Amino acid sequence: MKVAILGIGGMGETVIEHLKDLTNIQVKTFDIQSEKVSALKSRGIDATDRLDEIINDKEIPLVFVTASNDAHYELTMRSLQAGKAVMCEKPMALTLSDAQKMVDVSKNCKSFLQIGFELRYSKLYTRMKEWIDAGLIGKVVNTNCYYIACAWEKDIWRIKKGPCGGMFGEKLSHYVDLPRWWIGSDVTDVFSCSAPNTVPYFEIRDNYHTTYRFSNGAVSHLTFMMGPAAHFVGDPLQDMVTQQIGDGHYLKYLVVGDKGAIEAEVFGRTLRRWEFSDSPDYMISSLVEELTWDSSEDHYYFHNTHDQTLDIINRVEKGLPPKTSASDALETMKLCFAAEKSSDTGKLVQLNDIGAV
Repeated sequence: MKVAILGIGGMGETVIEHLKDLTNIQVKTFDIQSEKVSALKSRGIDATDRLDEIINDKEIPLVFVTASNDAHYELTMRSLQAGKAVMCEKPMALTLSDAQKMVDVSKNCKSFLQIGFELRYSKLYTRMKEWIDAGLIGKVVNTNCYYIACAWEKDIWRIKKGPCGGMFGEKLSHYVDLPRWWIGSDVTDVFSCSAPNTVPYFEIRDNYHTTYRFSNGAVSHLTFMMGPAAHFVGDPLQDMVTQQIGDGHYLKYLVVGDKGAIEAEVFGRTLRRWEFSDSPDYMISSLVEELTWDSSEDHYYFHNTHDQTLDIINRVEKGLPPKTSASDALETMKLCFAAEKSSDTGKLVQLNDIGAV
């Protein structure tokens, strides 16, 4: 099968690497930068700067849209309208109305459209989902994500308002999607606020304190700050995650149910589960399960793009639907736009009123 990759930045290169595991796949790449096209060709990779070569090629049934965020809508729409299956990186689009159009076109064309929420393939987060679905912590009532990172570089498009759109769509959508997946209920309203940036060259916000309320009564909170953690340079003799422990980097989840709780300490490579029980004097919380993993498994426990890529190939080859529907991904995107709107206005945003923006 021939597969196209549209936009060869970091994510495009990642997909190229994943596809090397499949001997039956031919890869064709597209990028608007001629120097990238030349570099790809010098590596023996089929490359073009003419999108029509891919859109009009009937032998390419699947494309991966891995370009900058501002190109997602056009590349996805053209591909869907040409009858191709599409895996589009998040965010779906820079406006909610465009994201809705992508879903509508995929339905009208009966085309495969999956959005790149690869954390749903992560061994860490799928194990948490399994524990929740098995009823091991009861009904989820609270989730909290605490995420502290160092600042991105000055010369990348991800910090520019135009090509990026905002931090929620570019990065934090993952950490909004997970609670939706775990809790399994609709969000009713969102409140988000942001302090002044500590990273002076960012055109987008570098911090958020965001709370979501669900229709079943659950509450989810996300605290994100970029800047406090030590800037990561890297020692090639050590693995990256181990070096970041203790230097200000944090990525932790606490999921609390009415019968127990789960904590994921990502940089500590630890997953814990507690059970609640009763006694004459007070509620008892007991640590009943603790899992760890080796650094060699980090990719599969964190952003498991490898298995996502191979799963999508398999689904398209067999005519199966996406693992996560585009309509479901759209619901996550609504929460991202609602959080940005709340941070803009300082007001609570009702999801029923978010509308197309």
